[in-house]
Amino acid sequence: MTFARALFVVPPLLVGIAGAVAAARRGWMRVEVAGESMTPALLPGDFLVLRRGAPAEANAFGQIVATRDPRAEGDGRLLLKRIVGLPGEALRVGGGVQVNGRVLLEAYAHGETPMEQHRGINRLGSGEYFLLGDHRGASTDSRDFGPVPAARIEGTAALRYWPPRRAGRLQPPERRLLGIADRPASDPVAGGPAPVTWHDHAPESGKS
Repeated sequence: MTFARALFVVPPLLVGIAGAVAAARRGWMRVEVAGESMTPALLPGDFLVLRRGAPAEANAFGQIVATRDPRAEGDGRLLLKRIVGLPGEALRVGGGVQVNGRVLLEAYAHGETPMEQHRGINRLGSGEYFLLGDHRGASTDSRDFGPVPAARIEGTAALRYWPPRRAGRLQPPERRLLGIADRPASDPVAGGPAPVTWHDHAPESGKS
């Protein structure tokens, strides 16, 4: 899984970035990537600057954000994940992602979702997001701990400043959906497979 370590000793910074971070440090946070669940977008040893707080809902899809693992066994680790589900949407995750009955095209994602992590949710609540790691076979994310309220998103990735050869802004991908045309929010899954109710465990596991 990809998680992050808060930095107390800052490595050498690119000159321009150092000035920007110093000028606005209260509104930003620095983290080091320590895991492989966001590969290839993020690699272990990458250093990022995050804007504190959740992204604006209108621009939230595809953003890489930081949140704490809320599970007891998660020990409050800071996780880096991508927003794939937005407030009001119906989702199915497993063998790909379906949003309101349409297949989400994800060039950034790889790996198969294990059967025990197949999930569905009838509708995300107001201010709720569904987060996934890009490496679907090696990620702890919303498939394990459910939707994440905006208030629990601690930061939104803005740029990578180390290593220099990979430095630059982190731009979210364009959202592309395959299937039938957009439908009213009041009828999110007409014409497509109906999402199942959210389960903390895969239904086939016998737990609920």
